[in-house]
Amino acid sequence: MTRPKVCFVLTDAVSYQMLCRGQFEYFRENSNFDITFISGGSKQDFDKLRERQVGKVLDAKLVRKPSVIKDIKALITLTSFFSANRFDLVVYSTPKALLLGSIATLITRHNNTIAIIRGRAYENFFGRKRKLYQLLDKLSLSTSKRVVFISESLKEAYLNEGLISPTKSYLLGSGSSNGVNTDKFQPRNLVHDQPFTVLIAGRICVDKGIYDFAEIITHIQNKNIIFKLVGPIEDFSSEALLSSLMSDNPSIIHIPYTDSIEDHFIEADLHLFLTHREGFGNVAIEAASCGIPTFAYDVIGVKDSVKEGVSGKKFSFKDTASIAEAIDKASIDPHFNQRYTLAREWAIENFDQEKVWNNYLSFYNSVLKESS
Repeated sequence: MTRPKVCFVLTDAVSYQMLCRGQFEYFRENSNFDITFISGGSKQDFDKLRERQVGKVLDAKLVRKPSVIKDIKALITLTSFFSANRFDLVVYSTPKALLLGSIATLITRHNNTIAIIRGRAYENFFGRKRKLYQLLDKLSLSTSKRVVFISESLKEAYLNEGLISPTKSYLLGSGSSNGVNTDKFQPRNLVHDQPFTVLIAGRICVDKGIYDFAEIITHIQNKNIIFKLVGPIEDFSSEALLSSLMSDNPSIIHIPYTDSIEDHFIEADLHLFLTHREGFGNVAIEAASCGIPTFAYDVIGVKDSVKEGVSGKKFSFKDTASIAEAIDKASIDPHFNQRYTLAREWAIENFDQEKVWNNYLSFYNSVLKESS
């Protein structure tokens, strides 16, 4: 029996590790796909991908930032490769891979294509700049046979803005692109005798809410609350702001890097998620899996990853005063964590990793069967 040839295209090889950890190993064990991975990226990230032994690998020299010369070269590489190699299914995702992959497959008449939308960098853009990005999205999606969104609110945004037809739009299960490892992210089983601790996990930059955090700090009344920020600083202005905040507030702690974020979740009482845009807030379901509630903005992508009253609480965008008030109340509420005892159950029911992986595998199999 001929093995279905499936090609995945992402902009950077690191994304196969960051966005799809474990997923392709699951495909290897539960399908007979002959998989090829295409992207740009560093030698180190390509080596890590090859070490996983989940498929063949091609460096097409894709780059994240706009570069006319590099993008044309990458498009030529993709088009040449797809001309010489026929696939039963091509799946592309992340902005540059989405654009160039959709063009290359159109030119080479690969008709069975799936675009996965993980979010949009232009969520908070306005005017002509936003319209340009919308036009590029519309172009890419118009040539794609099917489009999978990783959250319902993201899908609705594209539909409401007329960027996609409802007939080709899909949401698999409850959303998410890779689910949560509920064995790794477990509730704490240690005596919690430290002050009320708020965890902020992820990149530290404007879009992830560092300036919003600064506003919240000015409103906080309980000065015994510990704020722990875990993640790399993205830019100079964010670094300067955080440095200033830490010098004025000894209760603010910054940990630049960890490969065990679950250890920080189990030491926290609350997860604070101030991102301005997201395709799906995976960090919020990781917190939920640990039994830790999340306070977050009610924005696209995030609203799907926080269940009001079950895994946390959602606030209007930029309403930092209300968030600070809620944190203050939580910090003196002896029953706070007991109010979110169903968080882990909700995370397991909707986003357990193998369930999410199986949603994608079943979808790919159904597409292949339909086109055979």
